[in-house]
Amino acid sequence: MDASAARFCIVLGQRASWPELLARVRETEALGFDGLFLVDHFYGLFDVNEPTHEAYTMLAALAPFTQRMRLGVIVCGNTYRNPVFLLKQAITVDHVSGGRVDFGVGAGWTEREHEAYGFPFPSARERVDRFAEALAIWDELQRNERTTFEGKYYKVLDAPFEPKALQRPRLPVLVGGSGPRMMRLTARYADMWNAVATPEEAAAANQRMDEACRREGRDSATLVRAVSPSINLLASPEAFVDGVNAYRAAGVRDIYLPWPRTEAEVPVLRQVAREILPGLRSAAVLGERSRPSRPLGAADLPLLARMYAELGDSPARRVLDLLIDHPDERFDGRMLMERLNIPAHANVTRAIVALGDAFTRHGVARPWNEAQRGYLLPAGQASLLTDARSTVVWEAS
Repeated sequence: MDASAARFCIVLGQRASWPELLARVRETEALGFDGLFLVDHFYGLFDVNEPTHEAYTMLAALAPFTQRMRLGVIVCGNTYRNPVFLLKQAITVDHVSGGRVDFGVGAGWTEREHEAYGFPFPSARERVDRFAEALAIWDELQRNERTTFEGKYYKVLDAPFEPKALQRPRLPVLVGGSGPRMMRLTARYADMWNAVATPEEAAAANQRMDEACRREGRDSATLVRAVSPSINLLASPEAFVDGVNAYRAAGVRDIYLPWPRTEAEVPVLRQVAREILPGLRSAAVLGERSRPSRPLGAADLPLLARMYAELGDSPARRVLDLLIDHPDERFDGRMLMERLNIPAHANVTRAIVALGDAFTRHGVARPWNEAQRGYLLPAGQASLLTDARSTVVWEAS
């Protein structure tokens, strides 16, 4: 797993009609999010009478309408199903999706839900004991032709298990849980760890997880840290940037963002996806793995054309177009706002950040000069970029 590639995922849930869920899934992928996750509950979050579909059944139905996103359930409670049955569900969806399932699991926690539907709800200690056995079974079933497991709670006798996951050597395991024993099990078995937390809580939990990894003899850097934010990142674009930066400072790589819970948050989600995420992803990669930058040259035309095409119809590309079309002219933020109809000065800066990250990601220095009086693209650099842009326009025609 690439520890440097930050992921921004949507936790959609499945508390809506099929047409509405399908529309949200299609938009999630079109917006460029990295993953789509459902939840393992049988009634509503804020109203228990809210209609709620079963998670893996719905995930299997939605998977063929996606092409690249990671898919999963965050997280399946072990107490709701036999562990072998749960793994069979997940691997079935892995095949349906072409190998894109993350296996999200936890010990189970919602007592009222167990009570409502007749699921046994043992003590916290026993739930974690059961989870430990389930983790061992899930691992062995995927690695062995036949599995025999004699545990206190689960017994598997000479069990064949086919097909295996398309992903090798097994489905990536994502564990949710923050208790000491859950952390030890996470350090032993998981590829990813998710906690529900504020940035401050995430920082403290990360320190405890580092210690759990040390006790298990594991390099803590190999465990991906993720968060389901307990603060609202969709209050505004600024809240999203500030929140993500705070979680990143706390040691979190991946963000599992709930689908907007109010209509006012939907346009924020779309703006974040189009204007902010590209820069945040690039900054995460560069923070992990510094790359030298060099000046542009004529040999960079193919690279520049590809990069220009990747910018799509974004504010970053509009800023670049304006600089290309006005070589040796300087534009400050206010001028760019007026020329490009960008509503806020901070959004101009975000566009510049995304644009700068696009160049740096390809190992090329920013071609413009930035001074107190604004941004200027020298004529020589503008000429190279004009040629690159012409290539993209020609290929698109």
